[in-house]
Amino acid sequence: MGALTPHKWQYVDEQEQLFFPWYTRPFLNILQTWNVSSWSVFEYGGGNSTLWWRRKAKLVHSVDTNKDWAAKIDMPCVTDKQDFLKYPLSTEHLYDCIVIDGEPVAWRDECTAYAIKALKPNGIIIIDNYEQATVQLQNWPLTDKLLEKFEKHVYKQPDHQDWKTAYWM
Repeated sequence: MGALTPHKWQYVDEQEQLFFPWYTRPFLNILQTWNVSSWSVFEYGGGNSTLWWRRKAKLVHSVDTNKDWAAKIDMPCVTDKQDFLKYPLSTEHLYDCIVIDGEPVAWRDECTAYAIKALKPNGIIIIDNYEQATVQLQNWPLTDKLLEKFEKHVYKQPDHQDWKTAYWM
């Protein structure tokens, strides 16, 4: 593989010669300490993160709404909102980790209800751009309500005005 040239806030996993998922650096520092090799992972919204998870985890399922990106990463493209939201339930798997990211941003809060149903006990939900003013979705009323009993961890990118990655266990 040729040299990887990351965006300003994108980091390279030198060991794997892949881009890390485009999460905040403080969260990536936490993620790197987790042994995810036996995990099953579901991603709402795929991309370079999908390639990284595929290399690190045992099983990865992803869905995206962008036809070109889905074809490039070899994942299903689903443009119907309800089908997209329910997609992890259609795979007949329970997941150790579910990542909520991707477009359209306006659907992300609703993804949480389905993610919980498809998550193994003691699983992890990761949400990128959580409560971030510079994206369309700044408030997460459903997510906050559904996950209020669980410990929330939010990591802000130090050199960005408001980029955040959050997770709940």
